[in-house]
Amino acid sequence: MTVPMLDTNTEDTVRMSVVEAQALGERALRAIGYTQEEAATIAEHLVDASAWGYEFAGLPRILVIAERPELAKPRVPLSIVRETPVSAMLDGGNNVGYITMLQAAEIAIAKVRQSGIALIGMRNSWFAGRNAYYLEKIARAGFGGIYAGSSTPTVVPPGATQKVLGTNPMVIALPGQVNPFIYDIGTSSVMSGELLMKAFLGEEFPEVLGINKQGQPTRVASELLEGGVFPFGGHKGFGLSLAIQSLGLLTGAKSRNGELSDFGYFLIAFDPELLMPLEQFTAEMEELFTKVRNLPVQAGASPVRIPSERGFREREIRRQQGILVSRRVVERLQQMA
Repeated sequence: MTVPMLDTNTEDTVRMSVVEAQALGERALRAIGYTQEEAATIAEHLVDASAWGYEFAGLPRILVIAERPELAKPRVPLSIVRETPVSAMLDGGNNVGYITMLQAAEIAIAKVRQSGIALIGMRNSWFAGRNAYYLEKIARAGFGGIYAGSSTPTVVPPGATQKVLGTNPMVIALPGQVNPFIYDIGTSSVMSGELLMKAFLGEEFPEVLGINKQGQPTRVASELLEGGVFPFGGHKGFGLSLAIQSLGLLTGAKSRNGELSDFGYFLIAFDPELLMPLEQFTAEMEELFTKVRNLPVQAGASPVRIPSERGFREREIRRQQGILVSRRVVERLQQMA
């Protein structure tokens, strides 16, 4: 049976196969100084994000990486600053998070296999991309994971006129019978990648999402970059964002540039078998999800969806149909490469 196209072609987009997108990403990344291995690692992550349906988190992020001041500074391999059998404090060596967070996840998996639980912190890194990417690897190894990442100022607390918090995502991932359960959210009204992409394209959002540099409400992406965006959910989102920014301090965020609001990565991974047999847990979780899916819905409402199921389904389809990339982004990447 032919599967309907997930995404509609337009004059402003280019449909690329996964292989084509990976190759273009690698060439552009090599052009800005990454090794072939590093470029392949980053590009694979970006293409996977696009396959999940997050175009802004895909190849457009290379344009942002290329303009980061960190690229002009020395980079050294990731190192372990402090370690116990159940923990590791990492220094990212000024490497982009697409590389270092993958290494952090691998360290976490190794420690969970040895000790049942792992607490990982990482400083001196930047831009980790779609954080569910790393947590999926932990969950597919049969383990659970809880992640929080602080970042540089983008978010304005309710009532304030100046940005002070990062977009500060958090992820909870659990192993499942087929695919993991992954709940991945940002604590801002819009994620930084989408904001940066719309600003690059000169676009606006449908509704007011923050303020301009004069403190006035706006929906223009370029103005939001200068002013700041609101947290999601008002004071609830602000409180969660502030908690994540604090966890970033625990992992050494201030040590990077001396700023209280900066990149810091906090990860807990654990073996569910510490509490109950994995088979029992995944069976009971699937029983819960089935009950949720089968709930009666209100008139005109769609059936209740489980987080991450859409992404897993659509990723497989886009791997066959290809992904859409902004034509302007493709042209810019081709120029870089």
